[in-house]
Amino acid sequence: MMNGCSRVEPNYEGVLMENYGRNGKADFSTVSGRQWTFFPGVELYQVPMFETSGDPQAVQVSAKDAGVFTVDPSYQYQPIRGKGVDIVFNYKHLGINQPEVMMDNVENSILNKLVTNAYREEARNYTTDSLMNNLNSFEKQVEVRLKKDFENKFFQLNNLTSGLKPPASMAKAIELRNNAIQQAEQVKNELQVSKMNLEKAKIDAEANRVRAQGLDNKILQEKWIEAIRNTNNKVIITDGKTPVILQ
Repeated sequence: MMNGCSRVEPNYEGVLMENYGRNGKADFSTVSGRQWTFFPGVELYQVPMFETSGDPQAVQVSAKDAGVFTVDPSYQYQPIRGKGVDIVFNYKHLGINQPEVMMDNVENSILNKLVTNAYREEARNYTTDSLMNNLNSFEKQVEVRLKKDFENKFFQLNNLTSGLKPPASMAKAIELRNNAIQQAEQVKNELQVSKMNLEKAKIDAEANRVRAQGLDNKILQEKWIEAIRNTNNKVIITDGKTPVILQ
């Protein structure tokens, strides 16, 4: 409770309660700036308008075929501006006089339960396999539902992560499957490398054969020239290429 003169802090929405709130919501109003709170039955609440985080405890959720998953959610949210009166009027019984603990009390009593219940109820729409195969769809459905639930409680849900973990048996099966895929990919790569090495060996062999053949022709030509140069016989060139030697 704040006595005397109090000022609404920046990025907070001030809500002034008068007459002890005996007339219900009519005794609550949105205010800003400096407020006099020394009158009997007058109290100033300050609702933070900035984003904050919620972190419910991890819970187990069950698919409709009894598969058990673990969900460890976290979320970011903030009060909807202009809804300060509704927040104070509906949740002042939770002990929200101090801004430092206001959101913690609302999270623990209201918002965290909304989150865990949404995961539990939405999981029942899936079998174990379909939940794993449609995880993005599942998380999107939970998020859409919670955005509406939070709005009904005068808050805006900005971000949500599930931290969902599959059953231990399924996690092991996924690990084995991933290992098998990696091993198959490794064998495929090794076969591809072997095939490439074989092709390279064939190309090298062909290149060596061509080089050897070219070298043999060159040696023969040199021997012909040497023989012609050293012979005493008459040499006749018939086609410009092949010499004919006459005795």
